[in-house]
Amino acid sequence: MNCILVPRGGGTPEPHALRDYALIADGERGALVGPCGDISWLCAPHWHSDAVFAALIGGPGHYSVTPRGRFVRGGYYEEGGLIWRNRWITGTGIVECRDALVLPGDPHRAVLLRRVGAVDGTAEVVVRLEPCAGFGMDTVRDVRREDGSTWTGRNGALRWRWHGAQEARPVRQGFRTTGLAAVLTLSPGSPRDLVLEIRDGPLGDPVVPSRAWAATQNNWARAVPGLGSTLAPEDARHTWSVLRGLTSSTGGMVGAATTSLPERAEEGRNYDYRYVWIRDQCYAGQALAACGGHELLDDAVRFVCARLHEDGPRLAPAYTMTGGPVPDQRTLGLPGYPGGYDRVTDASAIAFESRRMRPVSHGMTGFSPFLADVLLLLVHAADRCAVPLRQRAPSVHAPPGCLAVRGSCRAAAAVPLRAGPGP
Repeated sequence: MNCILVPRGGGTPEPHALRDYALIADGERGALVGPCGDISWLCAPHWHSDAVFAALIGGPGHYSVTPRGRFVRGGYYEEGGLIWRNRWITGTGIVECRDALVLPGDPHRAVLLRRVGAVDGTAEVVVRLEPCAGFGMDTVRDVRREDGSTWTGRNGALRWRWHGAQEARPVRQGFRTTGLAAVLTLSPGSPRDLVLEIRDGPLGDPVVPSRAWAATQNNWARAVPGLGSTLAPEDARHTWSVLRGLTSSTGGMVGAATTSLPERAEEGRNYDYRYVWIRDQCYAGQALAACGGHELLDDAVRFVCARLHEDGPRLAPAYTMTGGPVPDQRTLGLPGYPGGYDRVTDASAIAFESRRMRPVSHGMTGFSPFLADVLLLLVHAADRCAVPLRQRAPSVHAPPGCLAVRGSCRAAAAVPLRAGPGP
């Protein structure tokens, strides 16, 4: 089999300013798409899993679709969802690449859709797929062509399947295969669908691109309300799309898709946002209630109240999306994003939030501002349903979401405000 030889580190995307990346997400994980078509960050199968594409913080692993030759870059989100379009003006025409993670997301399988096509004139694009799980520790193995345009492989416990690039050839550094690469020649009216599936078990049946795109568009249309009563409906709908993309089927909303990115260069604060930070979820829930409530409000109440019910006085500042504890801090041995570090789960950030949770003494009683935010979320949710918190039995005619809110509010009633986190 023919292969492509590259020097060590050859072809790895350079980092961009953080504002130049676009987020695509499906609730269970998220990816960052750079302006040159480089997906340099994706953790799979879950938000808090190790990265499969870690080029953003100086590690190996990326998935790039980039025009060959000189080009001017641009891009935009499609209205009402996290479907991103990169658009490039080249020396011979215009090229677009449409990117999305299939919605709703499967907790065990990530499906990344890329549709690349020439809008005007012919064009060549260079495609590179180099997954490297475990932040670079689990390299590619068992790469094989299943048919004319489908390839499969493994990275540690993850299996992947890539469809749509029959021109692809293995990429090797020395004697080691690092991924696949292809040069696609595109003509107007003949886009190419590239589908990448990553799973923590057997792959199952392959994804049909047309069906996956149609389902994703329809699900985004149902997930994002009109919000016509707001001052800036378009901005509000995009914000809602981001919140939906960050919210898992468990109800937990992660802070962001990334870790180890600096708030300010070399300042040492590098939050790991891939977890559900309870205070952030409460703030988001209060904003959602102000917009009239939705399934996302139900999700916020469901997740927060489940943690209150399970942990009570030992409520933690952050959890995994499944409600589990945040793992210990570790370093990765990577260069990090410029101005940042390579820490995962910043212990100082957890400690900082834990201190904010402790009660503030007011005379003979203790009051936690943190738990006040939690209760404020519940009050807003209850007001949305127009039901007193102490109502004994919900009406059978109430909307299902309101039933969940009422039950969650009553379940949280036993948690004392005096409580601080555990030792």
